[in-house]
Amino acid sequence: MNLTLFGLLVSYSMALYLFSTAFYEAIRFSREQGKVNGTTFLFSFTFALIFIRLTYLFHPY
Repeated sequence: MNLTLFGLLVSYSMALYLFSTAFYEAIRFSREQGKVNGTTFLFSFTFALIFIRLTYLFHPY
């Protein structure tokens, strides 16, 4: 297996996982009353965007 293909698969799967985690946290926020702790949402969404950029870099044209 090619190393760039491995990097592509890892970065794509991590981006999907982090976007789903951010979505789950956003759904959980909508049900809560008062103040919420948004650090998990912010970090997971930010790192998902970083892994999306890595996926774009590893993609063969």
